Amino acid sequence: MNLRFLKASIEIDFQIPVDFTDLLKTTFEKGNTKNLALFSAVQFRKHHDEVSGILKEHGFTSQTSQPFRTSIEGQLLGCDSHKAALKMDLSEIDGFVYIGDGYFHPQALLLAQEFEDEIKPVLILNPVQNMCEILSREHIEKYLSKKKATLAAFHLADQVGVFVTTKWGQEYLQSALKLKEMYPQKTFSYFVGDNFLDAEQENFPFVQCWVNTACPRIGQDDILRHKKPTVNLRDVWLE
Repeated sequence: MNLRFLKASIEIDFQIPVDFTDLLKTTFEKGNTKNLALFSAVQFRKHHDEVSGILKEHGFTSQTSQPFRTSIEGQLLGCDSHKAALKMDLSEIDGFVYIGDGYFHPQALLLAQEFEDEIKPVLILNPVQNMCEILSREHIEKYLSKKKATLAAFHLADQVGVFVTTKWGQEYLQSALKLKEMYPQKTFSYFVGDNFLDAEQENFPFVQCWVNTACPRIGQDDILRHKKPTVNLRDVWLE
């Protein structure tokens, strides 16, 4: 099968929202250092220099990185929602600026800070709706609370279902199979597919808890809607 990649750029008049600098200062000027991490959806990567220049004008420094699954520096994917994926020392920054619309991608920056003592805010510069917004710990608080219960459910479960996808970049079958060695007291059943659907899970009532090995956001964003406890492979992986 031949594959062809076609770039499709978003065509909008890129403008900095009028409240950007005010929100920038009120959110991040409390500390002595003002170093911000700058990321964007791939469509807006070309505007990094412009935004970085504005940050510099107002006394901020900025840095970026090339997260694990991305093709260029400064790009952010929603799947890169854990600390190691960002390839950045979070102790050196005071917050994030994200260029793009929606919440899926910038929430990854909050989720990546899950085990930090302080979850630093994300300022969304939304050029599509010409607005700015702050995301903070409150936006993932329900997930953080629910996760404790789902991890407890995994450790108490005798029958565990493991979802493995065949999608490129998300397939971790060999890692999933090692769960049998790590938890020999449990019985693991493996399910291979491309979609992790609640309706399909109901066909296997013997499963007490599910382990997701595909996109980590399945075990994060969807944790509140799953009828059975669902954890990500990374969360139950023994060092």
